Amino acid sequence: MSNLIIELTNPIDQTHLDRVRSIAGTGPVLILTHDNPDPDALASGKALATLLKEAWGIPSRLVYSGLVARAENLAMLKRLTPEWENGKALPDLKQYSAVAQVDTQPGAGNNRLEAVQPNHIVIDHHYPVRELIDAVTYTDIRTEMGSTVTMLYQYLEAAGLQPDPILATAMFYGLKTDTRSLSRGASPADEVAFLNLLHHLDQQELSRVELASLSREYFGALSRGLHETRLYGRTIISRLGTMEQPDFTAEMADNLIRLQGAHAALCLGQYGDTLQISLRTEPMGQDAGVIIQQIIVPPGKAGGHGTIAGGQIPLLGKEAEALLAEIERRFLDVMGETDEGVDLIA
Repeated sequence: MSNLIIELTNPIDQTHLDRVRSIAGTGPVLILTHDNPDPDALASGKALATLLKEAWGIPSRLVYSGLVARAENLAMLKRLTPEWENGKALPDLKQYSAVAQVDTQPGAGNNRLEAVQPNHIVIDHHYPVRELIDAVTYTDIRTEMGSTVTMLYQYLEAAGLQPDPILATAMFYGLKTDTRSLSRGASPADEVAFLNLLHHLDQQELSRVELASLSREYFGALSRGLHETRLYGRTIISRLGTMEQPDFTAEMADNLIRLQGAHAALCLGQYGDTLQISLRTEPMGQDAGVIIQQIIVPPGKAGGHGTIAGGQIPLLGKEAEALLAEIERRFLDVMGETDEGVDLIA
């Protein structure tokens, strides 16, 4: 089985590389990702910047918006992908020969660049594919892939480039977290990248990221979240209230789906004037990306694949209570749950 996987054909060929190089121009290229980027997004952006620079000498600038707050993600940003800059506003796009978005798409609702640019590159693995994609100059969207990192790995491989230990560590961690070590939505191509990157990473740096220190505030938020969690049969709903970090819903959902017998876990929390939503489903269970499209409420946007999905709904000055109740009702209807619900922790 492993030999068959290793011999998979890379779908990225010279034609793809030539197209990317042509659209990128002379540089610099502005590389963007979704708000509050996760390890897959951070590593994918750095991998694309490496491709542009090492293959063709094209400079780039990496800019993200929002916060990187999860302890492991922040450690990764500082140690493995420090090239990323935090920007509260989009840079002047006229200063760049091209714009590239990784791990997101225009129209996804989770990034600030909603309009298609004249020279525009999009590389992503999320479902659904947005309508604006038809107008993008170069698109590579493969929803069957477990991570965007794997797609960038294929571009580097096609260009004859081997990631250095720091980039390999970042890419490995991005792939590992997005697929839960290949147990969540992983394709054969993800297995190839996982195994090959494993041989080139810096194990000490990986350990420093995976074992990043956690604050007392984190454990306080975790305790409050667990006490606001209710069970409806085999379905879990957790209201996290006002959060200090936007990605805490994702972290809670990752933990709660591990509850014995759980089929799905939905976490909702308010960060600023936005309701953050994270959904996880059990392996081999219902598709989280499909479920979240059925429960999202306009003007919110959501996406996902396999066992992982997320979304954001701007509150626009409205109280969150009625919105939370509507999303929970839709979720329980989709999951076929009619139980009154009980507290996770009595």
